[in-house]
Amino acid sequence: MPESCVSVQVARKSRRARLIFYMISIFIKVKKFVVASLLLIFIMPSLSAETFDLSVRWVKAEKNFVIEGEIVEIEARVDNAGGASYPFAVYFYIDSIDGEHLIGMKRYDSINKYRLPKIEFDTKGYEGKHEIIAAVFDENSSNNFATCNITILKTMVKRDLLIKRVYYYAYPNKNNEFISIINCGSETWLSNFYITTQPWRMATKQNKIFLPKVKIKHGEEIYITQNGSSFLKEMGFNASFEYYNCSPIPDLKRSGSFRLSNRGGAIAIKDSTNHTIDCIVYGNFSYGDGWNGKAIEGKEGYVLERKDCIDTDSSNDWKIYRIGWSHFKPFNFTSMHAIAFCSPDCSYDVVSKALEEGNNISINIYMFTHPYLYKILEKSNASIHILLDGNVIGGLPLAERYIAWKLSRKASIRYMFGNEDEGIYKRYRFDHAKYAVIDEKCIIESANWVMNGIPVDKSYGNREWGILVENATLSNFLLNVFNTDFNPLMEDSIPFNESDFLKGKPRNFSISFFIPHGNYKKKFGALETHTKFNATVILSPDNAEDEICRLIQKAKREILVEQAYIQKNWHDELNPFLEKLIEKKKEGVEIKVLMNYNPSYKSTNRMNEETKRFLERNGIEARFSKLNIHNKGLIVDDKVLISSINWGENSVRNNREIGIIIENENISNYFKKIFYYDWNYGMEKKGGYDFIILTILAIFLIARRKNNAHN
Repeated sequence: MPESCVSVQVARKSRRARLIFYMISIFIKVKKFVVASLLLIFIMPSLSAETFDLSVRWVKAEKNFVIEGEIVEIEARVDNAGGASYPFAVYFYIDSIDGEHLIGMKRYDSINKYRLPKIEFDTKGYEGKHEIIAAVFDENSSNNFATCNITILKTMVKRDLLIKRVYYYAYPNKNNEFISIINCGSETWLSNFYITTQPWRMATKQNKIFLPKVKIKHGEEIYITQNGSSFLKEMGFNASFEYYNCSPIPDLKRSGSFRLSNRGGAIAIKDSTNHTIDCIVYGNFSYGDGWNGKAIEGKEGYVLERKDCIDTDSSNDWKIYRIGWSHFKPFNFTSMHAIAFCSPDCSYDVVSKALEEGNNISINIYMFTHPYLYKILEKSNASIHILLDGNVIGGLPLAERYIAWKLSRKASIRYMFGNEDEGIYKRYRFDHAKYAVIDEKCIIESANWVMNGIPVDKSYGNREWGILVENATLSNFLLNVFNTDFNPLMEDSIPFNESDFLKGKPRNFSISFFIPHGNYKKKFGALETHTKFNATVILSPDNAEDEICRLIQKAKREILVEQAYIQKNWHDELNPFLEKLIEKKKEGVEIKVLMNYNPSYKSTNRMNEETKRFLERNGIEARFSKLNIHNKGLIVDDKVLISSINWGENSVRNNREIGIIIENENISNYFKKIFYYDWNYGMEKKGGYDFIILTILAIFLIARRKNNAHN
C-alpha cells in the first residue's frame, strides 16, 4: 500500500478515535456510563491491530485527613499496557461510579508509556470517610480502576464576622465603592478570612480580597474601599484598607478583578476552607447559599447598612441611606437649667443675650439674613464657626451673602453645597437645622435667623418655638454633630469664597436695618426653669422618624400638633405620624392639629387642606391658624418637642434637621398656653360677630312669635 494511503488511513483512524472518545465523554456526563463502556469495548478492536489497554496503577490524595472545605490534590497513574495510543479520559469519583459522584476528569489526546492525571477536589459539603476512585474505560476492564481512602473532618464554622455596609453603586467617576465588616463575637484574626463576589465558585477559581493579618475586636468595624482618597471625600474619614493602590492607606492583596456590579451581585465573607461566614445578595441578582428570599434593592449613591448583629440572611436585616449621612443615636441627658421662648414675643431677647455673652460659638442655620444678630457677632471677640445651606430654594439671599462676607474676616464660614454637574453630591437634600452651641449653652429652635423668625419688634413675625439649655454634655454632643456636618474633608463642605458669583460677596449691596412692625400684641415672656428634667436630642434623617412615632405612641391624655405644613402621603403610603395620630384617637386620646394657612404659600396650602380633610374624616380636630405659623412643634402629655422638623417626607428622611424632646411639666405647660392661644387666635372677633348675628336672629324669632300669637 502506498505510504500516502497509509497516512490517510491512520489520520482517519485518529479522527475516528477522537470522535468516538468525545461521544463517550458526553455519554458519561449524562449518566450513560454503561452504554459508553459497551461502545468502547466493541469498537476499540476495530481501530488498530494493536491493543488499546489502559491500566490505572494507583490513585492517591495529597493528604489522607483533611478539613471539610479544603481543596485537595488527587493524583493517579495510568499506564499504557497495550501499546496503542488514542485519545482517552481519566475520571475521578467519590464513593460510587456515576455522574452524581464525578468529582473531576482529565482528557488526553495520546499516551506513550504513562500519564499522571491530577485534579483539585473541593471537599466542601463532605464529611467522614470516603473512597476516591480513578477510572478509565477500555476493552480490558480488569485494570481500569484504582482506589484510595480519604477522611474529611467536620469543620467548626464560627460566624461572628458580618458584612455591615455595602456601597456598590457609586456616583459617576468616584470609584469609591466599599464594604465594611463588623465583629459581633470575640476578638479574632482577620487573616483567616477573605471576601469574594463569586461565592458559588470553587475557592481556587474565585476572585478575592485577602483580609490582613490584624485582630478585630468585638464591636469593631473596618472599612475596605476601592479608592481611599475618593472614600475620604464622601465619608469624611479614612477607610481602614483599600484594594486598589490609590492612596496612602494600606493595600490588600487581590486575586482576580474585584468590582461590585451596579446591576447586582453577591458578596460573601469566606473562611480559609471556603465556608460562607456571611453573605449579601443585592440588586438584580439571585443566589441561595447563605441568603434567603429576594435581593436588597439599592440605588446610585446609597449605602446598604445592616440594622444590627441579628442575622437572618435576608433583606429584612438591611436598610439603605445616602453616602455621607451620619449615624447618631438619640442623645439622652438630664439637665437643670433651661429657658423656653417663642416668637414673636421674646426670642430675640434670649438669642441676642446668649450671643453677646459667648466665647465659642458654632451655628448651623438654614438661612441667616438677620442684620442685628449679624452685628452682635461682628462685634464679638468669640471664636465663631457657621454652617449654612448652599442650595437654599430661590438661591442664596443677598443679605446672607453680605453677612457671610463681613463675618468671614473673623469667622470660619462654610456652606453645605451640592452641584452634580461639577461632581459634588450633597449629603442631605437641605441642611435645614436651626441650632447654636454657645459655650455650654445650646439653642434649638424652629426659626431661621431672619427678621420674621427672630423679630426685634414683638408686634411682627412668625410663631416659632425655641429653647436654650445649659448643659456641658449636651454642648459636647451638639459640637460633635456640628463638626461632623462642618467637616472640611467632606466634598460638599465648601468654604465661603468672596469671589464666587453666586455665593460670594454681593455687588453694590448694603444690608438693611429696617425693623418691620405688625399688629400682634406680645403675650408671652420667656420661661426660665432650674428644676431637673430629662431630655432627648433627635436628628433627621438619623433617628427622628422613629423617635417622633415613639413619642406619639406614648400619649395617654393629649396630643397637640403645631406645624407649618403636614404632608398627608409619603410616596404611596400614609404619613407615619398621621397614622400614629389616628391610632391614638381610637384609643381615646384628645388630639388637636394646628397648621399654617398663608395665601402666599399655595403649594403648602393645598397640602394642608388635604391633610385637614383627612384628619377630620378620622375624628381629629384640625384648624388653620390666622397667625403665620413657621413652628414645627409637638406636645404629648407633659413632653414637648421643639425642632426644625416639618412633617413632610423630605424633612424627616432626607434633610439634616434637629429637635429636642423636653420632659418637664412647667416647660410643656408653657408651650401648651402658646398652642391654645394660637388655636383660639382670632376666635374672639369671630365669636363676637356670631353673637351679634345670633342675637339679631333671636330678636327676630321672638318678635315673629309674638306677632303670630296676636294673629
